Parts: sequence; structure tokens; C-alpha cells
Amino acid sequence: MVKTFFSFLFTLIVLISIYLSIFELLLYSFHSPFGVAIKNPIIHEQTWTYLLHQQYISLIEIDNYTIYEKRHLLDVKKLLEQTYNLWLFFIILSSIILIKFFHQIIQNLIFIGIIFNLLLIVLSLNFIKIFDLLHSLLFTNNSWVFSSDSLLIESFPLLYFQHFFALFLIITFLIFFLVQKILLKYSTVFQG
Repeated sequence: MVKTFFSFLFTLIVLISIYLSIFELLLYSFHSPFGVAIKNPIIHEQTWTYLLHQQYISLIEIDNYTIYEKRHLLDVKKLLEQTYNLWLFFIILSSIILIKFFHQIIQNLIFIGIIFNLLLIVLSLNFIKIFDLLHSLLFTNNSWVFSSDSLLIESFPLLYFQHFFALFLIITFLIFFLVQKILLKYSTVFQG
């Protein structure tokens, strides 16, 4: 019972590490929805530079944003920095776990990962409601609610988040598929 619990816990830690790694990868590489022209590409790029590359936390200095949009971007920046630190922690912890318990973890990883992905797909069937729920939990006082003509909404439309999430799911399924293929090919090596 205790061994099963720890095996599940360690698998979950590695899975979180994979999810956070994919999130970080997409965060740095995917900045606009497919097939949508950015209305203000300079402001859009400056916003991403602020969110991802500036080392200090301050209100964004792009005058086109309202004070409310700037405050929300500051909250997003803080959240992204916390996520990055969490990712580093989980990467280190996962590395230690995989070094010590690779054989026990790797086979559970695919099964649990696919179950989590299927759960994410089911939740995404009502994407807008989940999106709103997550935002209301992460950003208090409705500081994330803006009118549809807001520059922030134009730069980061709902479609961006939907595409981001779809890419996230595709990449995770590909990783689980590849790990499964490797396990099947080298099954005698991974037993044990």
C-alpha cells in the first residue's frame, strides 16, 4: 500500500514536471493564435518581452494599455514567474526520482498521463467556463475582465488560449505515445 502510494506520488511529480515543461516551452514559442493577424505587432511583442524577459517586476510601460490592463499584466507576470520557479523545483525533484525509480515510474507515467489528458479534454469541452473559473481563481476582484475592444483582449483573444491548450494536449499525447513506443521496443530493458 505504501509502495503503491509513493509510486503514484512520484509518477505524479514527474507528470507535473512534464506538463510544466511543455507549458514553459509553449509560453516561450507560441505567442499568437494560428491564422489571426496581430493588430498591433509592436505592442504585442513588447508585451511578451515584458512578460517573459524583463527581470524586474514593474507596471508595463506601454502607454497604449489602460492602468487596469497594466495591473493585470503585472499579475500575469508574477504568476508566470511563480510557475517558472515551480517548474525548476519539479524538474530537479523529477530528475532525482527518475534516477532512483525510473523503472517503477516510467510504466505508470503513460497510463496516468493519458488519464489526465482525457480528463483535460473532457474539461475543455466547456472551455470558456473553465477559462473563466481559472481566471477567477488566479486573479481576484475580476481584474481579468475587459471589454471586447480592449487592447489586451485584441492582443490575447480567447482563440489564443484555445490554440495554446490544444497544442499542449497534442504535445503531451505525442510524448506519451513516443514513450509507449520506446517501452514496447525496449521492453526487456525497462522491465525491472
